Amino acid sequence: MIYKCNTCFQITFSTKCHKCSIEGNGIEYEMIPLDPSFYDEFQYQSKGFFKDILGKKKETEKLRNLLSEVLKKYHLLKKPYFQNFIHTSNSLSSDNLDINDLGFNMQGSYSQISLFHEVLVREGFVELKEQPNLLNKLLFTTEFSFEYKGFEKEIQRHIKENLDKTITSWIAEVGIVYRDELCFLLYYLWKKNIDLGNIKNLFNEEAATNKDTLLVSSVSLAGIEENAAKIYFDNIVGRLGNKLKNFSPERFISMHYVDSLDGFQFEDFLCKLFSSIGFNITETKKTGDQGADLFIERFGKNTVVQAKNYSQNVGNSAVQQVISAKTFYKCDDAMVITNSYFTRSAKELAEASNVQLIDRNGLQIYLDEYNEKLIEEFETTDV
Repeated sequence: MIYKCNTCFQITFSTKCHKCSIEGNGIEYEMIPLDPSFYDEFQYQSKGFFKDILGKKKETEKLRNLLSEVLKKYHLLKKPYFQNFIHTSNSLSSDNLDINDLGFNMQGSYSQISLFHEVLVREGFVELKEQPNLLNKLLFTTEFSFEYKGFEKEIQRHIKENLDKTITSWIAEVGIVYRDELCFLLYYLWKKNIDLGNIKNLFNEEAATNKDTLLVSSVSLAGIEENAAKIYFDNIVGRLGNKLKNFSPERFISMHYVDSLDGFQFEDFLCKLFSSIGFNITETKKTGDQGADLFIERFGKNTVVQAKNYSQNVGNSAVQQVISAKTFYKCDDAMVITNSYFTRSAKELAEASNVQLIDRNGLQIYLDEYNEKLIEEFETTDV
C-alpha cells in the first residue's frame, strides 16, 4: 500500500515516516493509507501467544465484518458527503477535526466535524458511533485520494515504452516535485498493471493485502531514486545550457515590467503566467466580481485569486475580499498575489483563514518559471 505522513506529507510505501522518525524531537505523526482498510482499526493486534490462540480467529472475523460495513458505507457516502465536506472546509487540521467532544463547545455551538458526524449517522453510517475517530481518518484518506487522482490524470501523457523514458518525460514537466511524487508514479504503474519492460519484478503483490509488506523494496526504491536524481540533474544542466545559449532579454518579463502594468493589465498578465506553467484559467468580469479576479485550476483544485498591483503594502481588505470570494464561488483554495508585500495584519488574517499569500518574492519565482517556458518555446519555434 501507499501512505502519506500527516505531519511532513511525505508519500511512501512504508507504514513509518522515515523523515519524521529520524528528526525525532517528540514529533507525533500518523500515516494515511490510500486504502482505508489499512488503518489499524481493521488490523488484528496481537494480545499475546495464548490469547491469540483462543481469540484471534473470532476477533479477526469481527474486524473483517466491521471493515466490510465501514467500507460499504464509506463508498456509498464518499460522494458527495465526504468530498463536499473537504471542499467546503478551510482545512483538515487536527484542530478542526477534534472529534473527542461531539456536543457543544465552550462557545455553546457545534463544531463542523461534530455536525458532519451527525449527518453521516443519520445517513446510516452508524458504525461511527462506536468508532468516532474513524471519521477523521476517512476524511484524511479522501483528501489523499484527491491528490492521487490529480496525479493520475497528469501522469498519463508521460507514459513511454520504459521506466527511464517515462521518468525523463515526467521530470521535464514537474521538475523537483518528482521527489515528492515518485512513489505515486510507481504505485500508478502497479495499480494500472502497466508493463514498462521488466518493472513487474519491482512489485511485491503481497503488499495489496499485507500492511507490513512494502510494494517496492527499500533497495529497489533507492536505486530508482538515484536514477531519477541523475535524470533530474541532466535536465536542469541542459536547461541552464539552453538558457545561456538562447538568452534573449527582450523576450523576458521582469519585475519592473510588472510594476508598470495597471490593475487590469496585471490580471491579464497573471492569466498568461499561470496558463504557461500548467494551470487552467477562468477570468472574471472586470467589475462586480465579488472579490475574484481570476480562477486557477490544477489537479482538480480550484483556487480563487485576488490580484493587487500596488506600490504600497497590501492590507487586510484584499484578504477579506478573497475569503468572501472563496465562499461565494465555492472554491477549494484562495490566493492573493501582489508585486508588493503584505502588512503584518494581512499575514495574520491569511494564516488564520488558510489564504495563500504571494508577495513580490513569491511572484519572482513564478516569473522565473514563466521565463523558463519562454525559452522552451523559443527552442521549438526559432532554433
